Amino acid sequence: MKYKIILFFIFILAIILRFYGNNWDQGQHLHPDERFLTMVATDITLPKSVNEYFDTNTSPANPYNYQQYQFFVYGIFPVLFTKTISSLLSMDTYGQLNLIGRYLSGLVDALCVLVIYKILEIYNKKKIGLLASLLYACTVLPIQLSHFYAVDTYLSFTLLLSFFFLTKNKYIPAGIFFGIALACKISALYFLPVVAVFYIINICKNKKIDFISPILFLIFSGIFLRIFQPYIFIDLWKLNPQFLENINTLKSFSDPSGWFPPSVQWVSKTPVLYPIQNIIFWGAGLGLTILSIFSIRSKNKNILFFTSSFWIIFLVIIQGKEFAHTLRYFLPIYPFLCILASIGFFTLKTKLKYILLTSHLLYSLAFLTIYSVPHSRYQASSWIYENISQDKVLSYEYWDDPLPLNIEGQLNTYASVQLAPYDLPDKENKLEKSKDANYIIFSSNRLWGSIPLVPEKYPYTSIWYKDIFQKKSFKKFVSYPGFKLPIGKCVYIGPTNYPSSNSWYEVDPTCNYPGIYLRDDTSEEAFTVYDHPQVLIYAN
Repeated sequence: MKYKIILFFIFILAIILRFYGNNWDQGQHLHPDERFLTMVATDITLPKSVNEYFDTNTSPANPYNYQQYQFFVYGIFPVLFTKTISSLLSMDTYGQLNLIGRYLSGLVDALCVLVIYKILEIYNKKKIGLLASLLYACTVLPIQLSHFYAVDTYLSFTLLLSFFFLTKNKYIPAGIFFGIALACKISALYFLPVVAVFYIINICKNKKIDFISPILFLIFSGIFLRIFQPYIFIDLWKLNPQFLENINTLKSFSDPSGWFPPSVQWVSKTPVLYPIQNIIFWGAGLGLTILSIFSIRSKNKNILFFTSSFWIIFLVIIQGKEFAHTLRYFLPIYPFLCILASIGFFTLKTKLKYILLTSHLLYSLAFLTIYSVPHSRYQASSWIYENISQDKVLSYEYWDDPLPLNIEGQLNTYASVQLAPYDLPDKENKLEKSKDANYIIFSSNRLWGSIPLVPEKYPYTSIWYKDIFQKKSFKKFVSYPGFKLPIGKCVYIGPTNYPSSNSWYEVDPTCNYPGIYLRDDTSEEAFTVYDHPQVLIYAN
C-alpha cells in the first residue's frame, strides 16, 4: 500500500512539473508545429456519425478535405482527441484549444510514470520502479515536450503501453496500443524490432514456435490504426495516395543536397553522435545518463534490462543516422533510460549515486525557470515598444518570427525590412537591405546558429553574421535554465555558438531576472527556439 501512496505523489509531481507555466508564450502561439496543429484542430469539424468519420473523401475531420491543409503528415489521433475534449469544454477556439492541447499532452506524458512502475512491478522490482518513475517525472525533455500541443508525448505513451503488455505476453492489447501509436506518428514502426525480440525470447523460453501471437499483434495493430488514423486509407485498406505523396515530400525536405532552409542546421552535424550529445547534456542530463550507464554493472540482468538496452541503442542508431535527427524523435527511449538509471542507482554502492540523483533533480528545477518568466520574445517586444520610437525601421529574418509581437493592446506598426539569409546563391550584396534598418533584430538563433557553420555554401552571409556579432549587442533577452537569485546580475555558464566568439562565461548586469544560469546555446535548435530563444537587438 505504501508503494502506491508514494507512486500517487510521484504522479502528482509529474503533473505539476508538466502543467507549470502552461501558457509559456503568453498566448502568442510561438511554436510553429503547435500553431499548425491548432489551426487544423480549430478548422476541422467532428463527424456526426460513424459512417461520416470513416469516409475519407467527405469526413469534416479529415484535414485533406480542406484546401489549406493539403500537406498533413501528423497522426490524426492526437488532433481529434484534443478537438473532442476542447469541444466538450466549449474551448475549441484558436486562442484556447492550444492550451487544452498542452494540458492533455502533459497528462498523457505524466501517465508514463504509472506505466513505468507497473513494468517494474511485473519483475518484483517495486523500489526500482518508484525511483524510475521519479526520474522520469523529473526528466527535462519529457517536461518540455509536455508543454507543447504536439504528437510526441502520445507516441511515447502508447509505445510504452505496448511494451508493458509485451512484458506480460499479452499480444492483443500490445497490438492495440501499437496501432494507436501508429495513429499518433508513423515512425512508431521503428518499435517493431522490439516486438520481434520479445517474440524470439518467448520461443526460446517455451521451446516451441508460437504462430498465433504475432499474427494477433499485427491484426489488432492494423485494426486500431484503421480506426484511429482512417484518412491515410481510401477504401478499406488501400493507402491514400495523397498521404504517400506528403510523406515523399517530407523526405525531400531532409535531402542534404536540397538545402531546405530549416534543414540547414543539420548539414554541419554528425549523425548519431550529435543526437547522443544532445540526449546526454540537454534532454536527459548528465546525472540520468551516468546512472543509466552504471546499470551495466548489475549482477541480476533480466529480459527487461536487455530489451530496454536494445530499444535505446536501436532507436539512437536508426533515427540518429537520419539527416534530420531532432531531439524529440528520441522521446520514446526516455522511459527506458529512467528504468536503466534506476537499476544503476541501486547497483552503485558509493555516495556518487546521490550526487547524480541530486544533479538530475536540480536540472529539472532549473529548467522550470524558463516557464516562470515571460517568453524572451515577449520581453523583447515590451522593451521595443518602450524604448524604440515607431518611426524607426526594424529588420527581421525570413523563416523566423518578426518582432515586436502584438501584446497588451500594442500593435506592431513599425516599418520593417525582411532579410533572407537562407537564400541561395549566396551573393555579396544579398543582405544589402539591412542597411535600411535602424535596428537589426534576431528573434532566435535559428539562422545565425546554423548558417555560419556551413561557410562553403554561405561565404558572404557567414561573414555578415560575424561582423554583426563583433559589435556589442544593443540589447539581449534570454531565458536559460537556472535559478533566479538576488545578486543584481545574470551569470551565464556554458559555451555559446556565437559566430564571432565561443566563451564559456558571461556576466550581464542589465538582465531582467538576475541569477545563475546554464547557457544552452550549443544545444539542438529545437531545444531552445520554441520556448526560450535568445533574442538579440543591434543598433545599426
